[in-house]
Amino acid sequence: MRKILFVCLLTAGLIGVFSLPALYAAGKEAPADMVIKAPEGATTTQSPVSFSHKKHAMECKTCHHKLDTSKDVYGCTSKGCHDNADTADKTSEKSFYRAFHDPAAANSCLGCHKKEKAAGKNPPVTCPQCHPKKAA
Repeated sequence: MRKILFVCLLTAGLIGVFSLPALYAAGKEAPADMVIKAPEGATTTQSPVSFSHKKHAMECKTCHHKLDTSKDVYGCTSKGCHDNADTADKTSEKSFYRAFHDPAAANSCLGCHKKEKAAGKNPPVTCPQCHPKKAA
C-alpha cells in the first residue's frame, strides 16, 4: 500500500513539475500586433517596424531565444537582453541592431527572412520593406 501511494505521489509530482510551466506559458498571449522600436537613447535613421505575432506564427523560442516559460516574456530591449542602444555596435550579443539585422543568425528578423527567401518564399529583405519612410 505504501509503495502504491509513493508511486502515485511521485507521478503526480512529476506531472506537476513538467506540465505547470507549459500551462503557465500557454495562458499568456503575445500581443497580436505591435511596433518594434529602438531602445531609449538610440539614434535611428529608420522608422519603427510594425510586427504581427499572428502573421509570424512560430515557436516563441525562435525569436525569444532566452525564453523562460516560468517567467514573463519581455521584449528584446528589456531585462538586459539586446539593450545596447549604441548604433555603432553591430556585433555584440547585447546589440539591439544585431538582434534584428544579423543576416547569419536564424533568430534575427533579417536572418530568418533571408532563409525564407532562399526557400522560395517572399518575405521582406530590404530596409524599406520593414521600415516605412518616416513622415517628414
